[in-house]
Amino acid sequence: MRNLILMPLLICSAAPSAAQEHMVTGQYIEDRSSRVYGCPCEWSSEWINEGREAILAWNIQSGDFRGVDLSGLRLAVVLRSNFNLGVPGALRRFGIFIDEAASSGQRRAGETWLRSRYGDILGRVLGVHVAPIVFDFAAESAGVSVGTILHLKMRRARFADDTQTWASRLYEPFSSLVSSSLGTTLRTEYRGPDLRIRWTREGNEITGYYGTFAMP
Repeated sequence: MRNLILMPLLICSAAPSAAQEHMVTGQYIEDRSSRVYGCPCEWSSEWINEGREAILAWNIQSGDFRGVDLSGLRLAVVLRSNFNLGVPGALRRFGIFIDEAASSGQRRAGETWLRSRYGDILGRVLGVHVAPIVFDFAAESAGVSVGTILHLKMRRARFADDTQTWASRLYEPFSSLVSSSLGTTLRTEYRGPDLRIRWTREGNEITGYYGTFAMP
């Protein structure tokens, strides 16, 4: 399956701008509790009672923020809304997980970067936690684990197996991506301290994305 191109690639030049020099780049994974690609009947059945939760994860590979090198920093967010996340203005709350391998300076800078870049999307923070984060990212699959709290595994979507022939994209990813693939989530599990909800979900539905990002 060809990758979806969601934003133009950055154009390289002999003299990069200051913004380009300080771009934060890396890998991104997103999974929702509803389909992001499906047919109208699937969308309508999920709109009211599902699609309120999402897992977002970043593996920063290069870049700095306010003078702090963020290379190697991993972040994860568990997000929940009082209604489907596709509804503008719905109340959103989230918990942040920061990789324990990061330095204290990286943790502070990474949290600030995350809030400044995604605050409007994420809503009100409920807690910030330090935990081991393992990132798995390949051409055909992606996943993230946060200790014993969170586990997410997806593979590249196969349309013939995972959806109907008349399906289409229902939701864009929360993060602007340089390149992305639609992901079919195999298993999601959350047993965390925030949000007052726990869930385990297994299936073969196209509920997410994985790809690369580049942003200030």
